[in-house]
Amino acid sequence: MESDSEPTRAEIRKWPTELKAMRKGELHRQRMLRFRGRRAMLKKSMEEECRRLEQELEQRLAHLRRNSVCTSHSRATQVQQRMPQLVLEREWLQEESVQLCQKLGQHRKVTQFVQSTVKTIAPTLSTDTTQGHSDVTVCCIESKWQPVQYQAGCRVHFPMSQAFFFLPFSQQEFDEALHHHDEKSGRTASELVCVGVYLGWNVYHGAVAPGKQWLSDQVRCIKRIDRSIDSLVGCLTSEEGEGKWPLTATARDIYVTAEIDTQTVQVLNENKLVLVRNIHGGVNARYLCLIERARLEVVEGKRRFKFYYVIGDSKANARGRKVESTGQDDVQWITDDGGYSLTLNEVNDSSVEVVFDSLASFESKEQARGHFIMFGHIVTRWD
Repeated sequence: MESDSEPTRAEIRKWPTELKAMRKGELHRQRMLRFRGRRAMLKKSMEEECRRLEQELEQRLAHLRRNSVCTSHSRATQVQQRMPQLVLEREWLQEESVQLCQKLGQHRKVTQFVQSTVKTIAPTLSTDTTQGHSDVTVCCIESKWQPVQYQAGCRVHFPMSQAFFFLPFSQQEFDEALHHHDEKSGRTASELVCVGVYLGWNVYHGAVAPGKQWLSDQVRCIKRIDRSIDSLVGCLTSEEGEGKWPLTATARDIYVTAEIDTQTVQVLNENKLVLVRNIHGGVNARYLCLIERARLEVVEGKRRFKFYYVIGDSKANARGRKVESTGQDDVQWITDDGGYSLTLNEVNDSSVEVVFDSLASFESKEQARGHFIMFGHIVTRWD
């Protein structure tokens, strides 16, 4: 039998393009599935409401029929007079149901808009360490935003899990957490080992080191992209598309099958916010995540934009968890160094050097070896 011929170089060069097209197709299919699912749920809800109203009308008519048997001719006349009113009431209830569904859809759009916090970035961002607590905005759960004039807190609830009390970060605490991430991930090239090239990214790996509870591992990936820095920043801040920052890790990225619940608990300004993520399971893993979009720096006349997704904590929240520790044995808080940052270094008008630094915590060295694969899931979604 003749063996299959080996692929030609031309065919091999087409493989990345074909794989990219397959990924785009899969993303489009998933978006369409979600869209059709939402449409089906809305249609089902409206049909159930219609059936309920029809059943209520039938019950009222049956009740009237029973009463008409026991009443006089005058009572029957009153029922006949009431019938047109019931028909009109049914029509009014149906119209009200449609209007309420429309208002609910508008409310959800407004909620998504508020939680996204920003459509465009400011031309310059400055850090004001003297800023008081009056600039802190606390997000109460269920998207009820409450500006406060002092550093208050809010109770955060999760389905099927213990609630906790969140105390907002001060501007100084927020900036210190990001600065700590820069120090941890800012190793020089001599301290990292180049392990190869993955989809055009040069991949570097740091030594596994002990953390507070787990082992800490670092992965750095660098790639030159032939696009202007403005277009890349626009991609990371646009409300549309799959590349909007932050790129939160999905259950697939971290190899879990449990549901991940994410809530926004604080907005410091249009580019800085705090999330809490809860990974459901027998023991719920939970952590606070500090987000910053498009921090602008100018280095030797070239622009540098930095995006952060950093696991952080504050002394006030640590004290609060210690007080509430009784009865929260099913929650394990992650406070080790973790998260990632994306740095866009302007090379010239048409090219940008992209640096992705990822820090993660693992229980064993075997799990740390899979850190590169976890990074691959995240960066390819953006790339």
